[in-house]
Amino acid sequence: MSSLLPRRSRASPGPRQRHADAGPIYSGPWLPNLTARLRSGSGGSRGLGTQRSQDVNGLLGRMASAYLGYPSDTRHRISGVLRMLLQSDEDVSGTASDYLAIVNPGHTIEFTGTKGAVKAARAELDTWAATIFPEGGGLDGLINNQVLELLASPASSVEWPTDERRSGVLGAVVVPAERIVIGYDPDGQCTYDQVGVGPKPVRLDPSTYLYAPLITMGGDPHGVPMFLSSLAALDRKKRLTDNVDRVIDLMRQIALVGVELPIPSPQDLGLDSASDPRYQELKADYAEQAADMILGLADKGLFVGPEGTKFTINNISHSLTGLQDIVGENNRRVWSGLSTVGFLRGHMDSTTEALAKVVYPMIEARATNIQAVLARQLEFGLNLHLRLRGIRAVAYVKFAQADSAFAQAEAESYKTRMEAHQIGKSIAGKAYARRFADELDLADDEDEHAPAWAEGWTGGGETPTAPPDPPPPAAQVTARSAYDPRARRYVHAPTGDPHA
Repeated sequence: MSSLLPRRSRASPGPRQRHADAGPIYSGPWLPNLTARLRSGSGGSRGLGTQRSQDVNGLLGRMASAYLGYPSDTRHRISGVLRMLLQSDEDVSGTASDYLAIVNPGHTIEFTGTKGAVKAARAELDTWAATIFPEGGGLDGLINNQVLELLASPASSVEWPTDERRSGVLGAVVVPAERIVIGYDPDGQCTYDQVGVGPKPVRLDPSTYLYAPLITMGGDPHGVPMFLSSLAALDRKKRLTDNVDRVIDLMRQIALVGVELPIPSPQDLGLDSASDPRYQELKADYAEQAADMILGLADKGLFVGPEGTKFTINNISHSLTGLQDIVGENNRRVWSGLSTVGFLRGHMDSTTEALAKVVYPMIEARATNIQAVLARQLEFGLNLHLRLRGIRAVAYVKFAQADSAFAQAEAESYKTRMEAHQIGKSIAGKAYARRFADELDLADDEDEHAPAWAEGWTGGGETPTAPPDPPPPAAQVTARSAYDPRARRYVHAPTGDPHA
């Protein structure tokens, strides 16, 4: 794996290198004595900076070999397992469905530019969106696809191929991020090579390809899957489930029922006496046939044996004592590794509404981080297409916020804040206006974009000024198109800009 990590061609200066003109950092007679002690080792059994555990099987040795991650395992194998779990494990699949709902409740695309450019960009979007990623449901389907990619693979990885004349983007091709090796050319620019698709790596053009990770570690530009930390707990969950199934099978088949067979007499077997050499052989055959008869219907809970057979039912339910606590503790580890919480998985035993209000915003914050990565990926493709088309407009992707489960409590909190602002205004007067505007993120000219029905409002504030004159043709305007999942197309959404 070390051969896949990026290598920089320029060596960085060592920590001991200093400028030739630099003077001593410390001065005084004690410095030579301290240096001599450190070199001679008189200050301890080891020199400064040489301490290292000699037990390779100790704590760090065990952790370095026992835990999944990079570079102890390959990106391709880890992402392959996570993709399989997205399809087969109920906790992983359910958490992924939750993130799909929270991350992509809807999105809008805003175009900023001249009025003619914005109009051309909106018209281009209607035709272009229908041809992008048709196998997955268009741009909205591409968003859902990339949400799952960020959960199971190192990054959002999409190539936006152009036509031969480079007059536009033809589509979106999802490139498995775990197959991307990032390096550096002699000029220090990042290079992206796709491996595992042929005898030689395929160099991807950064002008049409974007590798956008959600999480990176240190100086390594390769991303880390969001669900990586859940693998150990999921493996334990699989083994716990297998063991529970095995115990249930044992309880159903052999551990519940004791059987006592009647011993047939020699006359019952057609013999004259017990001294007949065939007697023992026939008894063994009898016992084998009786066992087959009993076990033949045991799977259905019906036990039938020869006349005179005695069945004894043994209760062994105590053998599963404590299993619920073990499984519950491992489930909490699974949910923690999946960055979710128990009540989203249907476990409400210890979750209160107050606790949910604390932990659920963390889920929303993670979803916001994912949205930022997806917006960057879509904006890359959209703006590339607009540039190739010669349309001088800039596209911005924005996501809606999922409906809150605590809407009523949030409304009451907002009402309380507004009442507090009223008190602040009555005490501080105009001096309080800046604080109020900052909290609501109000711009200085916000009232100029107020809708027509707000013209008669006074509300204790200043009367809105008259709208400005129409801008010249070259002025910048903004237009917004919102994706309608039911109509499967983009529809105009108001922005507050009367000239859009």
